[in-house]
Amino acid sequence: MKLRVSRTLIVRIFIPIILVGLAIGWLSFNRYKHLQARAAWKTSALERLTSLSLDNEIIREELETLKASRGDESSQNWIGENVLIMSNNEYLVYASRHGSSKKFMDHLFLAHGSDGHWYYSSYHFCNSMVMLMSDEPPGSIVDFVSRYAALEFDGKSDVCLQSTWP
Repeated sequence: MKLRVSRTLIVRIFIPIILVGLAIGWLSFNRYKHLQARAAWKTSALERLTSLSLDNEIIREELETLKASRGDESSQNWIGENVLIMSNNEYLVYASRHGSSKKFMDHLFLAHGSDGHWYYSSYHFCNSMVMLMSDEPPGSIVDFVSRYAALEFDGKSDVCLQSTWP
């Protein structure tokens, strides 16, 4: 018994398989491209954060401005351009990158704390830390870490590129 397979049947089977393969390849390429851009941002952000030492004049001025806003409850702000200050006066010097909404690239938050530790998070802080503006300041860095899915790291390695938040 001979089984004849027509050319039309072969074409109908293999064209969808090829199209699915091309779509998966395209998505994989885009994910790779976005992850490479995120890794490059991490490197430059860590260099910038390292140069903004915890006793840097820019950081000192920003801390003083944030502390001064504490007197007026209506305008209290704990979020600066480079610094997040906790209610116990601990602070994080930070950089944040808004990720892709298509889940190709997680958001990335990197920070050097006044406690001497480095932190990272993939929590969705949004552009310019907008997601935090309506939140009360955390009581401490430990409180911030638990509230915003941050993890400690060595301040150099690629471990900070891992997701901490879904």
